[in-house]
Amino acid sequence: MGAPTLPHLSPAQHERLEQLADTARLRAALYPVPSHQPSSAVPAHGSTPRTGRGRRRG
Repeated sequence: MGAPTLPHLSPAQHERLEQLADTARLRAALYPVPSHQPSSAVPAHGSTPRTGRGRRRG
């Protein structure tokens, strides 16, 4: 048993749909979604948010 046909599509539309499906499968194979690691509480740049306390004003 093959893939079901979609009778309401023209042959050109059906071909385009096949191309898009092939492209999507290829992209999924070449560029898998990375698994997300649990994020730490420290921002990626390593600094903490600054507050106005403790600074001198000149």
